[in-house]
Amino acid sequence: MALSWKQGLPQRLLLSAICIGGLATYDWFVIRLYWAQRLADRSDRISIEKATILEPRNATYHDLLCRSMIFVSREPERAINECRTASELNPYSSSIWLDLAQAYFSVGNNRLSDYAIHKALLVDPTTPDIAWSAANFFLIQGDSSEALKQFAIVLREEPTLSTPVLNICWQSFHDINRIQSILPPNPEVHLGFIKLLLSTGDVEPARQIWSALIQLKTPFDYHQALFYIDNLLKTRSVDSANDAWKQLSSKSKVLQAYSRSGNLVMDGSFSEEILDAGFDWRYIPRPQIVVTLDSTAFHSGNRSLMLTYEQSGSDAGIFQYIAVEPSTRYRLSTWVKSEDLDTANGPSLTLSDAYDNTIYGSTEETIGTTPWHRVETTLETGPETKLLILAVLRRPGETRIQGKLWLDDIKLEPL
Repeated sequence: MALSWKQGLPQRLLLSAICIGGLATYDWFVIRLYWAQRLADRSDRISIEKATILEPRNATYHDLLCRSMIFVSREPERAINECRTASELNPYSSSIWLDLAQAYFSVGNNRLSDYAIHKALLVDPTTPDIAWSAANFFLIQGDSSEALKQFAIVLREEPTLSTPVLNICWQSFHDINRIQSILPPNPEVHLGFIKLLLSTGDVEPARQIWSALIQLKTPFDYHQALFYIDNLLKTRSVDSANDAWKQLSSKSKVLQAYSRSGNLVMDGSFSEEILDAGFDWRYIPRPQIVVTLDSTAFHSGNRSLMLTYEQSGSDAGIFQYIAVEPSTRYRLSTWVKSEDLDTANGPSLTLSDAYDNTIYGSTEETIGTTPWHRVETTLETGPETKLLILAVLRRPGETRIQGKLWLDDIKLEPL
């Protein structure tokens, strides 16, 4: 028999009451979560404490309170309790374990600090940020082997952090063999380490890492390594710079094209990219002299070097370093062409000592309008000369000059 409307009223009222109560409970739950998050976002100690009261099962809030007690209010003993609570609520957070390790370390409990660090690594063994923090913990505790192991993870997983990692490793250990052992087979990391070592004047360790770089099977852009050769030239390590150039060329078929058998001038036909580094052509703009690569006029190949003179100027700004042997005779030659080169003293190709500017030889000057023709000169280097500069000069350079000069097929050959 069906219940009447009046008979079913108590059940409906009870159901409504349950629904209203459930909604009220849900609303309070949502509001509590909202306010707890709002309080935690304020980041001050009192607000975070209120958040933990509203949400005592939230590991994040206990961890925030732990950090505040460690770094702000300097209460490491109380911080331990909060971090320990956070780790119990969420044992899978590596950052919580690291905060607990910091808290233990702050009170001098290295044993429990070490335990917490290993728990963090167990949870998250390959994340660079965790490895970085762990490495620094181990470094402070004097555990260099564990520190290097974690730094190796950072270098492998996040090569962009190689500069700070290698800097702290070099300052802390100053042991090139130990640090080399943690380098990944990544040319970017090796090059970054070489730059760091050169900046601190550690030339021999840099040379060791360069050798390791050359032995890597991983290809890399040779442009990124030219700084090493420039540094060797700057410090007058000409033989080492020459060897490094050959080693780098052996890694790149493109760079091999710059060198021609029997010719010490790199890219004497101006057919390759001007590197502005190493043993290739370099260029420093000069006023009143315009330097361009001309693909419409050349003696051989597909372009030549064109100089356009306006009014005056001595050094055209285009030059190249050349490694040579002391007390050795050489022949310098080039093909030149000129157009309306109006001057009392024309430009010539000149070789001089890179370090004391002693001039060893110059080709004859070119003036007027001339077709392609070959000019040459012979010279002998000094007893200590190892590096020459090849440049286009006028002496004196103050006299008036106007017109164009082309150079191509520049060669320097030992006699």
